Amino acid sequence: MTASRVSTSTRLEIQKLSQLPAIPLVAQELLEVFADGQLDVQRIAVVIRRDPALLARLVGLANSAYFGYPVPVTTVEDAIFKVLGINIARSLAFSVVLAGSLSTRDCTNFQLDRYWTRAMVTATLAQQLAGQIENAPPALANDAYLAGFIHNIGLLVLVYLYPAEMTWVFDRLAENPALNLSALLLDTFGADHRQAGGWLARKWHLPKFVVEVIEHHHDPDYAGEHPSLVRLVGFSSCWASSLLKENIQSANPQKLLAVGIAEDATKQTLAWMTGRYSEIAEMARLLAENTHG
Repeated sequence: MTASRVSTSTRLEIQKLSQLPAIPLVAQELLEVFADGQLDVQRIAVVIRRDPALLARLVGLANSAYFGYPVPVTTVEDAIFKVLGINIARSLAFSVVLAGSLSTRDCTNFQLDRYWTRAMVTATLAQQLAGQIENAPPALANDAYLAGFIHNIGLLVLVYLYPAEMTWVFDRLAENPALNLSALLLDTFGADHRQAGGWLARKWHLPKFVVEVIEHHHDPDYAGEHPSLVRLVGFSSCWASSLLKENIQSANPQKLLAVGIAEDATKQTLAWMTGRYSEIAEMARLLAENTHG
């Protein structure tokens, strides 16, 4: 199969949502919870219980080795309150619901477990690094986790809309790992996954900081409203890709000096993340199971 340039139709399809589902109702309700400064475990639990598959995934994640909770977790309240924490639980739930509405079943060589592994490593690392910034806003770590989790949702958009073309793209990458994914997508579609994700995020009215991260996390010249957040997620995504042995530039800890994180502190955090990688990969496998739609 040969690739076809479909830049105009790609943008129109994403902007008009002609072939994309509306934002799920559960995601809308979780957005309202995000906007509410008074976080309520019971309120979040009620929303999550409306989606049995989401409920099962969160309880499953709470029982994973990564969190190491000593007794089995059986309720969403225990998953949120005792294990995940309210901010991680709502970010996980929101991300899983959004991604779950974009089926990847028809793209035969899309590796959903690798997608989730990169998302989870990026989110966790960005959150940990945010805690190293002196006098950082209290919300930065939580925003970093959410934005890191869905920063690559544009890849799911393209897989959902163009499974045959994306199968061809992934075949080319498998044959020649030196190829750059973004450049290959631009050549194939006239748009890459960052642009596609941005169009979708705006259409779904996601928070502005999420849109900025999706579109600019690998833009070294970004000078918008959320520089620390964009740099945190960009570095974390780059490092996650290196960990997965993908072909992108190496993550340079010195890049985080601009947001106030010392290189030694960054290296300590990266060592901690490396030690938890197998547990995060197992969590990603749990998320990938039964989520092809």
